[in-house]
Parts: sequence; C-alpha cells; structure tokens
Amino acid sequence: MKHHLGLTGRILISFWVTLFLVVSAMAVIFFSDRDDSNQHKIPNIALIDELNNKLLSSHYQDVSRWFKQQDKHDIKRIFVVFQGREILQRTLPRALKHIKRRLSKSQPFITRHIYGHLFIGRLLLLPNGQHIKVFIRDKSGHLPLHKIVADNLVAVLLSALFISGLISYVLARFISKPILLLRQATQNFASGDLSSRVLPKLKKRQDEVYLLAQDFDAMAEKLQTSISSHKHLIQDISHELRSPVARLQFALELTKKHLNIPDDQKDILRIEKECEQINSIINTLLNLPAFELDPALALQDSVEIEAFLQDVCEDINFTRNTQPIQFTSTLQHPVILTANHQLLCSAIENILKNALHYHDSSAPITLTLQHSEDNLIIECCDAGPGVDEDKLADIFKPFYRLDQARDRASGGHGLGLAISKRAVELHKGSIQAHNRSPVGLCISITLPLTLTTKD
Repeated sequence: MKHHLGLTGRILISFWVTLFLVVSAMAVIFFSDRDDSNQHKIPNIALIDELNNKLLSSHYQDVSRWFKQQDKHDIKRIFVVFQGREILQRTLPRALKHIKRRLSKSQPFITRHIYGHLFIGRLLLLPNGQHIKVFIRDKSGHLPLHKIVADNLVAVLLSALFISGLISYVLARFISKPILLLRQATQNFASGDLSSRVLPKLKKRQDEVYLLAQDFDAMAEKLQTSISSHKHLIQDISHELRSPVARLQFALELTKKHLNIPDDQKDILRIEKECEQINSIINTLLNLPAFELDPALALQDSVEIEAFLQDVCEDINFTRNTQPIQFTSTLQHPVILTANHQLLCSAIENILKNALHYHDSSAPITLTLQHSEDNLIIECCDAGPGVDEDKLADIFKPFYRLDQARDRASGGHGLGLAISKRAVELHKGSIQAHNRSPVGLCISITLPLTLTTKD
C-alpha cells in the first residue's frame, strides 16, 4: 500500500532539507579552511620553557621529580608522555588522545579548539634520538565564529538538524493548519453538517488563506440558507396538501354512499388506493428531516418484496394501454424486507418510468427479482438507445441529462434516477446501470438481506 505525504509533511521536509543543507554547506566550507598544524602559539605558561630545557638537558627521571614539585595549577595544564606513559601516570583527556595519535615527525605541532579550550601537542626530539610528546591544555581566547564551527563540526551539524527541524515543523504547521481546517470543514459540510465554518478558528490570520476561508463560509452560509428554505418549502407544501387529500377521501366516501356504489367497484378502489398513496408520500416528505438525522427511523415497514414489486408493476400498467411490464421472480420463498415502503416504491417507480420514456421496441420492459448470496437483486431492462459507457455513473446525479436520444425523448428534469439512488442508499444498498446487447439499458438495485424469510 502506498502512503502519500500530506501537505504538512511536504512543507516540513522542504524547509528542513533546505535549512539543513545551507548549514551543512557553511560548516563544510568552514571545515575545509581549518589547519590544525600551526594555528595557535603556545600559551604563555612560564613552566613550559623551563620544562622543555629540562627535557633536552636532564635525565627523564630527574625531570619527573622536578615536575612534581612545580605549581599545581601549571601541572594540571601540562602532560608529558615518554614511551607511552604520562610523566605523572595521568590519563590524557580525550582531545589530547586524538592529538597524540596524530603527532608524528611530519606533523610535530598540532592545536585544537574544543568547547572553549585550547589543546596543543608538540613532539620534542631528545639528544639521544628519542621523542617526547608534550601536551598543553588551556582555556582559549576568543575565536572567530567559523573556527568554532570548524572545531565542533559534528555538534554543529546535529544542532542544525534539530533546530532546523523544529523551525520547519512550526512553519509547516502554520502554513498547512488552516488548509487542514478548511478540508475538515468541507468534509463536515459534505456529510450533512451545514453549520460547519472555518473563520472562527482563524481569528489571528489575515492572509490569503483567511480570504479563502471567508469565501468558503460565505458560500456555506448561502447553501445552508438555500437548502433550509427548500426543506421548509417542501414541509409547508406537504403539510398544506394533507387537508385537500383528507377532504378528497371524505368526499369519496360520501359519493359511494349517495350513489350506492358497491365497495368492490374497481374504479373506486383505484381512487382510494391513489389517495392513500398521496397520503403516504406526504407523510414521507414530512418525516424526511428525521430520516436524514437517523436513517434507521425510515426503515420501519415490513415489505414482502415479491408482492410489493407486483403491485408497483400493476400501478404502472394501470396508466398504460401498451404492452405491460413483465415481472419475474426466482425466489423460492416469500421474503420480507425491513424497509421504507414509500421510499422503496418511489425508487422502483422512477426506474420503471425512466425505462418507459426511452423504450422504443415491441419487446416488453422486464423487471426481475433474484437472490444472490446475501443480497436481493432487482433489475429493470428496456430496449431503448442505451447510454455511453463513460456516462453510466452520471445518470444518477441530480439534474444530469444526456445530450442524446434517451434525453431528447424524455422531457424530464434529471431527478428520477437521483431520487432512486438516494432511496436505495438509505436502505444501505447500491444502484448501477449497464448497457444490454444488442440495445437497451439495465438498471440493477442490490439490497442487503437484513430481513426474515417466512414459509
């Protein structure tokens, strides 16, 4: 699995690498200018000259006894090594050990500056041909900055790496934080939280990102107002429709009594059924806000899926004098689905009506129901002109219309299949379209079997 760096990581690495390379280049330049062989003179310690004279003119044992009797402050700063042993059996500081390894006939004098101290190594040639190494440790004076960097290159590079990383992280967070906040706000907005805003979290900024957040909040405010207005309008219209529908049902009952129409009259039953359908649609519209907050509230009906689809086909065929829709089922047993009857009905009706708009063949429109593993599959196929392969997913978008024969014939607004998709997704299902051979379009709905089976 590939992991891509986010904006913060990219900015952090860019700053960090840039700063570190600059500091490293400066350190390398300083380091290349360092010359340890003869940069500093021997410090002004009176004991040093006398010690050199003693070593050149006296026996080493005599020098050792004499050296022990000198001023302790000076003794602490001077080390003498002969035949691998220090004159007072002391351990050399680490810096002097490094100098000791480098001292040779070709490099008889070496100096180093480390952490404010001057370390000097000198190789003396005795009259008998032997060599003595004399080391001095003393506090250094003020050195140029580039010499300090050169003498402490590793420490400088590590410090540069840490400090540049810290600065880069702060800069990266400062730049990317508002963009991440904006992304989070858009995600919240897309998931239905229309109150999500960015500006309250960016009070201290007055830059281009702040202006972008300002534009986003203005857009979000307009969208929220528009969507809220549409919801209220739908609610108001649905509420107002209840009264005339109730009066229509009451008038229908009076008509049956006054005209002595039998209760099994086919036309009267159809009118009653359509009135109930309108009433069910109104109730669904009024409950839509609650369904959006908690989709589980919408799935409260027990729908025997095979009988339900037969009823939908009968309702569609009632308004058509041409060849009826053919419904077939391969289910072995009746299946009851926990669903929303009205929303599921709207989804199937819109698919069937979409097929009727574009169907131009003597072959019938087919609606099939089958069981596949843990799903129910409902498929509607027509014999129309079909849809380009690259546009099959787009036909479920709101207000999307195809600029071809399927669209010119319909005169619709591009909402039917979008409503179907929303209703199917509320049931945790999926909807897809594919072309059939030789002509036509099939739309398949897949619903999960969160249901019971009865014999």
